[in-house]
Amino acid sequence: MVRKFRTQPWYLMYYMLGWAVALGALSVWWWSPPETAAAGLLALMIALVISTRFDAMLAASVPAVMLSPDPAATLFLLALLLPLTWPLGILCAVFIHNASHDQFRPRWLNPVLGELVGWSQRTNLLGWKMVHHYHHKHADDPVMDPHCPGSMAFWPYANWMQRASMRYLDTRHKELHGMPDWFYGIAGGLALIGFALMPLSWYLLLGPTWFAALWMPTLCSCWWLFTVINYQTHPPGADGRNRAVDLYMRPWQRLVNRIGFGVLYHASHHRNARLFNPAQGLGVPEGGS
Repeated sequence: MVRKFRTQPWYLMYYMLGWAVALGALSVWWWSPPETAAAGLLALMIALVISTRFDAMLAASVPAVMLSPDPAATLFLLALLLPLTWPLGILCAVFIHNASHDQFRPRWLNPVLGELVGWSQRTNLLGWKMVHHYHHKHADDPVMDPHCPGSMAFWPYANWMQRASMRYLDTRHKELHGMPDWFYGIAGGLALIGFALMPLSWYLLLGPTWFAALWMPTLCSCWWLFTVINYQTHPPGADGRNRAVDLYMRPWQRLVNRIGFGVLYHASHHRNARLFNPAQGLGVPEGGS
């Protein structure tokens, strides 16, 4: 993917078109029209999910619950399943990250798992892999790192990170290939259609109750971890520059590391990105020393 992105100018558009067509076909296959009263909530929920703001993605849980036949029962089920959906979101974040590094064997599993997890978590492997590629190449560079946190507070960063990454990818592509503005307009429109069809297809597949109680909290957990990794594992030092660190001291960090194969050992990951579990490079268990 990295090679194609760098050498084939039209690859970005073809990739986004492929996603839009595939998800459109699935949505048509599973389609059942919502009730008139629910259609507005469905549109609102999808709009919030595809927003680049993390707080909007969290807020999308409200119309998702309200879309279900019994909102009170759905809310109870959502709370009951949190001990399952929270770690499931962590695993989704870890798997798309590790697939982007081609760490699964056999190697053909990486694009398969990466795209499946991307579909489940409202992203795609190409965008994720390319942004992460540039993050490793220019880690903590305030200009060239796609999502260097600088001195931002957590919530402003959480609401900025996704949009900054998308703009960065377009900028790098334009520098490489010099495509006209209309190209990025079409590619961006196709990407938007694909991102909107991701939650819609899961809603149609799971039904409103399980979509709200299972898919939505898993989505939020996954994006919470993406934000934590990009923000808390790259704090600013005394000189104001951000640097990668390993997180394992606090109880929640040890728990996330146990669930997520040492995912918060981020400085170790930057030193050796080939390890599925970066904690193993230090000879410590996933949860800490």
